[in-house]
Amino acid sequence: MAWKKLATAEIALAKRWHLEEGLSAAKIAERLGRAPSTISRLVIKKVVRKRQGRNILLSPAIVDKLEAKLEAMIIKADVRREITAAKLKRATRCKASVRTIMRSLHARGVYFRPLRQKPVLTDEDIEARLAFAEKFETKSAAWWNSSLQMIIDVKHFRVLPHGSARRHAAQEATRGTYRKKGQGLSKGHTKPLTKTKYNPGAVGVKVLAGVGNGKVLLWEYLDGPWGGAAASAAYRGPIKDTLSAEFPGRKTFNVLEDNDPSGFKSGLGIAAKKKVGIKAFVIPKRSPCLNVCDYHLWAEVNKRMRIQEQKFPAGKRESRAAFLARLRRTALRLPPAQIAAAVGDMKRRCTRLVAAAGFHIEEGGK
Repeated sequence: MAWKKLATAEIALAKRWHLEEGLSAAKIAERLGRAPSTISRLVIKKVVRKRQGRNILLSPAIVDKLEAKLEAMIIKADVRREITAAKLKRATRCKASVRTIMRSLHARGVYFRPLRQKPVLTDEDIEARLAFAEKFETKSAAWWNSSLQMIIDVKHFRVLPHGSARRHAAQEATRGTYRKKGQGLSKGHTKPLTKTKYNPGAVGVKVLAGVGNGKVLLWEYLDGPWGGAAASAAYRGPIKDTLSAEFPGRKTFNVLEDNDPSGFKSGLGIAAKKKVGIKAFVIPKRSPCLNVCDYHLWAEVNKRMRIQEQKFPAGKRESRAAFLARLRRTALRLPPAQIAAAVGDMKRRCTRLVAAAGFHIEEGGK
């Protein structure tokens, strides 16, 4: 007969029979069908029973230390190498197995996850971002909408002339799927590599866009390379013309732009701004989270274009001119309330930047 450890109920019965009824260890063993020596150790010798099973190696306090050490190792590595559970075990001299360490971390929601891609911030960038956020944190959403006459940026758009190109672009934009374990490589659960170059079969286009006064004010297609000469021509031409038409009577205009050294911040660009009365509203370097074109406009236009294309027949071909016209219509028809809310979101972004001490911030949520 295979040995089984005493159950909790058996232990309670044995102790009660011995103390209350005065039964001997042999009698108790007979009643329970156990060996007399087993009952003798329990009620006569009172040997302390050892805990059965594996030792508990990771108490909450130990897991706290593992978490803290893991974060310190990750910060020190600075993405130059991977910090694994095995490396954590060696660094902490933890007696638990790698699997046990991983299970303990998983229980706290700590998993090995893909790295998110963000601009690399220097210490000077972080300091500048924090200073900017602290300066403008108290400004209201209405202030951002009224104080900036235009927010500008330049973006390259792919032209998608046929169904294959439209399908590829839609697949790239899809974030993920619900799936069971083992379905990750099945049809419908994979997407094209974004780092792989894809030729849609048509020449792309550079767009100079401007957002202000609760709408998309400017959507200009650029010919030739972007640089100081192109920026100067844009300031003196479409940017100045659009601002003058939208804000008649104004002599100067506050325009938020990024820190593009080849265009917006070039010598020719600076001279052109001074000539036409444009004052640059300066944001910190490497801070797309502070330009509404980067954090809202481009993505919203692309999303609406893909939604429109879902209704296209697979064999539909669209000329470059027709695609550019549809792209412009899509941008100019963005709802004013949506644009105003996106510009006003600068208040929340400054608050988050202060909380993050100038480092990266989460884009979504409230």
